[in-house]
Amino acid sequence: MYKRILGLSVILLSGCSTLSSDDDFSDAVNEVTKKSTYVSIEAKSINPIENEGVGANAMRNTSQLTANYATTSKAAPTSYLAVELSYFKSSNVYDSISLNGVEKKMTAYSPSTESCSEHCTATQYFTFPIDNKDIALSAKTGLTYIVKTQNDLSKLSFTIPAGYFQAVLDEKALQLQNTQMVVTQQPAAEIKEVETKPVEMTKYWFDEATPAEQEQFTEWAFANRKAVSNKLATSSKSLEMLSYWYEKASSEDKAQILTWLLNK
Repeated sequence: MYKRILGLSVILLSGCSTLSSDDDFSDAVNEVTKKSTYVSIEAKSINPIENEGVGANAMRNTSQLTANYATTSKAAPTSYLAVELSYFKSSNVYDSISLNGVEKKMTAYSPSTESCSEHCTATQYFTFPIDNKDIALSAKTGLTYIVKTQNDLSKLSFTIPAGYFQAVLDEKALQLQNTQMVVTQQPAAEIKEVETKPVEMTKYWFDEATPAEQEQFTEWAFANRKAVSNKLATSSKSLEMLSYWYEKASSEDKAQILTWLLNK
């Protein structure tokens, strides 16, 4: 699914205005595309902070996030980071990514290039998938990823500040709110004034949940607003009870819960 969206539009990182890591990110979103089942938020490209590496240093790194969020019960394409990485050429080629200790598949979106004068330089163009939960976490702590060669002979580490991801989450909240307001709008005469048990208990357990759990439940609830088509896998008591009462809710109850979440 993540490959399909790449096939629809090849990312040209050099074509967008590039942010620096000390920007305020107030204008970090480059483009928003609304599809029939999801919304795609493309951030502007950014030059990450380079951390201490192993065996080499980068000449230039330009990274760009595309985040996809479902607006129906159908899953959205996987979000991803696209990277243009230049470095002094050696016999080693970077072929894998480590993010939060998890290996990620690197996919080239354009052939590598090289140029030589006094020294030869190589540039790789690749993408790697990123979970939406990692985007939410990165909005608090920033994101560090490591680009590695085979056998870890060379490692390059880069950090993108939290504000970059928070700008995407702010845009997501706006886009999902606008989408859900249209979908869940009801005639005034049909709106229930009295809260049912599922609505009451969902509100109770939501307030008991941590901010991260609230974010996870909200995203899952909107993705399953018409009917629950996939279970919320969790070991958290709060999330377990939230999903239980949300599944018990009628379609009118779900609309009331979603409206309440939008106003939180």
